[in-house]
Amino acid sequence: MTRRRTPTLEVRDALLRAARELLDEGGPDMLGVRDIAARAGVAPMGVYKRFGSKNGIIDELFRLGFEELAAAVGHIRGDDVHTEIADGMARYRDFAIRNPAVYRLMFDTPVPDYTPSAAAMEPARNAFDRLVEAIRRGHAARVITPGDPVEIAQRIWASCHGSISIQLRGVGFVTDYDSHYAALVQTLLRGVAIQRDPATAE
Repeated sequence: MTRRRTPTLEVRDALLRAARELLDEGGPDMLGVRDIAARAGVAPMGVYKRFGSKNGIIDELFRLGFEELAAAVGHIRGDDVHTEIADGMARYRDFAIRNPAVYRLMFDTPVPDYTPSAAAMEPARNAFDRLVEAIRRGHAARVITPGDPVEIAQRIWASCHGSISIQLRGVGFVTDYDSHYAALVQTLLRGVAIQRDPATAE
């Protein structure tokens, strides 16, 4: 009887699913080559053939994580730039809370000898650019203070990431993280908003 070979793409997808499951279950310490292969039901050589090394499959998880994040945030669009940014950052937090293990892999790089490749960083930049584009629209509408849009976007992202990280690690001291985060975003938006004098406003 002729044995049908499993297509390479199917094996690759099975390995990625297995790696993501292990990551979600126990964090990056679970991402051993043999563990991933066993969960996927393939020989350990399958990891090396398709990803080169354990770090190769971690790099792909990193890349896919940012693609998922960009899809979750979506394109920040709307007539009210401030409201749209707030909505986008809320969806950003929702992704992090629903995917804590992959979020940590994306931002904390908890694997000591792993450095994201240039290819893996592309979707990270694409996700960030959603916010940069919104800042540029805010400049065009004259509702966000002038300045480098990348710098302004980085301030918002860094602050939101810090709040989310504190929550995920359980080291914060507020009791209602939903309200805390929403208030944080509004504080940030007020900080970058152009302040208009009510006496001169049209």
